[in-house]
Amino acid sequence: MVELETKITESGVLYVPKEIRQCFSRAMKIIPNATAAVFFPATAEYEDVLASLKIIEADIKHRVAMQKRDKTLLCSKNKAEK
Repeated sequence: MVELETKITESGVLYVPKEIRQCFSRAMKIIPNATAAVFFPATAEYEDVLASLKIIEADIKHRVAMQKRDKTLLCSKNKAEK
C-alpha cells in the first residue's frame, strides 16, 4: 500500500495527487475526526468504505509492528556494540 504526502495551501486547497484523482470521481465525501480523515467517492456504499478501512487499518498495524521491530533491533545492535 502506498503512503502519499500532500499539503494544504494557505487558502485551504488540498492538493490530491494524480494517482488518487484518477481512481475517484470529483464528488467526494470526507469524514474527519481528531487525528485522521477518510475521503471517498460520494457514490460509494458505506459498507465498501468500511471494508477498505479494515485493509488500511491492517496496513497501519503492520507498519507500527515494523517500526517497533526496527527500534528493538537498533537498540540490540547498539548494546552489542558497547
